[in-house]
Amino acid sequence: MTNRIVWGQPFPQVAQLVGLGLLMLGTSASGVAQSWPAKPIRVIVGYAPGGVGDLNGRTYSQRLAAALNQSVLVDNRPGAAGGIGAELVARAIPDGYTLLMATAGELVVNPSAYPNLRYDPIADFSPISIASLNPIVFVANAATPFRTLADLILAAKAKPDTISYASTGNGSIQHLSMELFRMAGGAALIHVPYKGGGPAAAAVVGGETPVASVALAPALPHLRSGKLRALGLTSAKRSALAPEIPTFAEGGFPIDATIWAGLLAPARTAADIIQKLNVEMTKAGQNPEVRERLSTAGSEAMTSTPAEFSAILRADLEKYTKVVRGANIRLN
Repeated sequence: MTNRIVWGQPFPQVAQLVGLGLLMLGTSASGVAQSWPAKPIRVIVGYAPGGVGDLNGRTYSQRLAAALNQSVLVDNRPGAAGGIGAELVARAIPDGYTLLMATAGELVVNPSAYPNLRYDPIADFSPISIASLNPIVFVANAATPFRTLADLILAAKAKPDTISYASTGNGSIQHLSMELFRMAGGAALIHVPYKGGGPAAAAVVGGETPVASVALAPALPHLRSGKLRALGLTSAKRSALAPEIPTFAEGGFPIDATIWAGLLAPARTAADIIQKLNVEMTKAGQNPEVRERLSTAGSEAMTSTPAEFSAILRADLEKYTKVVRGANIRLN
């Protein structure tokens, strides 16, 4: 069975959005997809090779190329926390030959963190499908007294602004998930940004900071060796990659903050091209090789309809805009 996005009611307009998305898919009669693709497709990734976006871009591009009988090439355009690649796709001709494999950062964090962003995450893109979900875990050095999230909150309240935490960088979803936790618990913590999940996890192992908010993948080796202790996952449900780790909700903090990757096209791309790509993304998400490759890197293959992806995008944009503004986060 394919994993599909399932959500409750993140905001009142979800039902209308889903209905509108399905209506748009059903009313296309252009027949553009019958002759598409007639040339190679370029998938823009706004990050250097090796990250979540790049892994998803290359993994799904291979399956799309086989299904569409056409070359699908990954083009890495790193910079501005994914913003350079996103802007390139936002300005591309909407003919289905330039796509974006995005992560949450460039679409739901950048709009409020960068003062002069030159693309609109809603108006400039047509969502195709979510590609994967990547759980975030809060970890503590095994030598600390922190065994639960409540332990961390109590300690931070007892001695405000004395406990530091590592993240994968200023404005990352890992950083914002800790801000959500801090706001929910009313605790004062000191943020120490690192350049990636590996360095952040290593900082906790080495005692530079007592805790960290990182993607599950770079934390798993240290958790299994016993050097780190998991306090909780920020996802709505436990991860199949580490089912023993409880969620924040189980610990009394109903926070849902997950790193996702997803495929989008420029706005005004023909609806039948969007639908054809969605069908092939769904098939790719079922492929055992795709699922294994993503799982090995700590990601869970996950697909959605365009309307579901649109609803998630809007809900996360609303959520993280409040966090970025509340924490006064600015990126340059």
